[in-house]
Order: sequence, then structure tokens, then C-alpha cells
Amino acid sequence: MMTWKVALLFVIAWLAYIWMGYPCLLWLLRRMKGSTIQKEQGEWTPKISILLPVHNEQEKLGDKVQDCLKLDYPTEKLEILIISDNSTDRTEAIAEELAGQDPRIRVFRTSSRAGKSGAQNIGAQHANGELLLMTDANTRIPPSTLKLLLENFADPKVGMVTATAYFGEPGDAVSKGQGAYWRYELFLRRMESEIGILATGSGQLLLMRRELFRPIPVIYGDDCILPMEVRLQGYRVIQDTRAVVFDTMPHSIDGELRARIRMTARNWTGTLSRPALLNPFRFPVTAWGLVSHKLMRWLTPFLLCGLFLISTLMVFEKQLVLFWILQVAFYIAALVGWLRTRRGQRAWVFAYPFAFCLANAGFFLGMVKVLRSQRITSYSSGS
Repeated sequence: MMTWKVALLFVIAWLAYIWMGYPCLLWLLRRMKGSTIQKEQGEWTPKISILLPVHNEQEKLGDKVQDCLKLDYPTEKLEILIISDNSTDRTEAIAEELAGQDPRIRVFRTSSRAGKSGAQNIGAQHANGELLLMTDANTRIPPSTLKLLLENFADPKVGMVTATAYFGEPGDAVSKGQGAYWRYELFLRRMESEIGILATGSGQLLLMRRELFRPIPVIYGDDCILPMEVRLQGYRVIQDTRAVVFDTMPHSIDGELRARIRMTARNWTGTLSRPALLNPFRFPVTAWGLVSHKLMRWLTPFLLCGLFLISTLMVFEKQLVLFWILQVAFYIAALVGWLRTRRGQRAWVFAYPFAFCLANAGFFLGMVKVLRSQRITSYSSGS
């Protein structure tokens, strides 16, 4: 029984570190030695290439391009590259019409489905800008965003700046719970950014130095690989809390689950594909951040299963009965949240345990895909 107690304490300590200990340590480290970026509004106006990969976005493409054209930036310093990833609707026709109306717009096509990353690689090959701005069709960009991001590049050590993405007003249990989860995620990224160890970004909007771009393997996402490439080359990744963009969040159980599975599978393999950044002798603090923020968190569902199994075994010995009951109550609350959401009813406080369990179900199924060596290359905005 002592062995079970030791195992239980180990699992609890691991979970506590992932979800509470690591954020607290980040906050303390930031208070002790956080570094700030000197932002300047100088006269530097480099040419910027906007890479816009699209697949069957006929309903959104026009508004998205208008967002880009309305950016507060010299018109002659901006170009928009629309890369159609083998679209089968009117996306390419609309893109050609837009290109005919404005010489800054150019259109490219893939001969077969290349995925979002493959389309971005094609765009980068034809870009003329000193900086590359990567964005998605359903991301809305306020006009001032680009200038705010650009100010960070006054610091020569900055290689990439990512905007802060928000997902609109909560509409149901999924978006409400994941909204809380996203605020937690943004807190971690802000702390890591200010410390100088951030190695991830928001795929909704990334701005980076052209010379730091490396072709993205199609099985990975830009928000995972490109920030790590920037860190590997010795530059900083910045999360600018002033630059806000807006995206949509899946408002269905299946949609959120698929997004979480896709994110976990692609980012787990993507993170491990850059082992040099996980080397504690070369990048000690960055490696600590990647392992704590990403790899260890994606193992949460396995830890939760172990926690419940061990505590169940101990209940038969009449130990930790209250702890076991609390776990059961939590999962019942999640079940209630799921049932109410499926019926279109407001989930109230049950939204949070349900959203937590839904996210971890996505982690688990994503890891199953990793273990089965299944690859995800299809295009998805914000992936």
C-alpha cells in the first residue's frame, strides 16, 4: 500500500506542477529577471509580404483581403500573396478578381492538396518582403495591428512577433470553458515572452524576419515550427498583448475535439522534431519551458487516468474515500455539462469541468495518433 501512496503523491505532484507550479515559477522568474523590448515608432518601413493560404474560402476571402488592404501601412510597402491550396469552389476566381483590381495582390495555386504549411512554403518562395506576415482567412485584423507588431523589430534580437488572438464572446459551454483555458494559455505565453523563452505563437497572425524563415514540413503547423526555428537561430519570439486579432472558435463538441486532436498530434511531433531546442545545455530555460508548457501538459489525460485508478484501488482499503468521491463528482459534473450542451441548454458552472475533460480527451486522442504514426496535413485555419 505504501507503493500506491508514493505513486499517488507522484501523480498529484506532477499535475500540480503542470497546471499551477509552472505558472507560478514563470511569474516569479519574470518578477526577478524579466526583460522588456524597446519599442520604437521609427521611420523604418520595410516591405511586408502577407502570406494568405486558403482552401475553399469563397465566403471569407473578400473580407479578409479588405482587412489586409486597410492596414495602416504605406501601400507601396505591402503585398498580398494568396495561395489556393487546390480549392474546389470559387476561391480562385475571387482571388483573381481581387488581383485584377489591385497590383499588390498575387495569386498562386498548388497542383494538389499541400496543406496549410505547404501553401505557406510556396508563398514564402515568391515573397519580396523583408518581413513575412502569416495569417488565416477567418482572422480579422484591426488596421493598427501591423504597426504595433512592427515596433518590436526595433530590437535587433527580435525575430518574430505574434499577435494576441481572441475568440469573441462566449456562446456556449465549449467556448465558455475554452475561453478560460485560452486566457490561461495567454498568461503563460506572456510570461514566457517577457522572460525571453517563448517558442510558440498564434497561427492567426505571425510576423517574422524573412531571412529566418525555413520551409515548414507539411505535417507540422506554422505556429509550432516557425517560432522554434526563430529561437534556434538565437532570436526572440514576442507575444504583443497590444496587437489583438479576432478569430472564431468551434461552437460544437465535435469541432473543438477535432481541433484539440489536430493541435496535439501536430505539435507533439513538431516539438520533438527540433531536439536541439530541448537540449538543456544549449537552451536551458527555453527547454524547460517547452517541456513544462507543452510536452508535460499533453500527458495530463494519462496522469488523470492513473490518479483515478490508484485512488480507486485505495478506496478498497478504505483510504482516501473523500478524494475518490471528489474525483467522481468532478467527472459527473463534466458529464452533466456534456449532456446539457448536446441538448442546446446552458451548461452553467458545469461548462468548466466539461471543457477541461473535452480538452484532455483531445490530448489523449491526439497522442493516440502520435503513437500510431498518423499524420495530419490537411488545411485548417488557425491550426
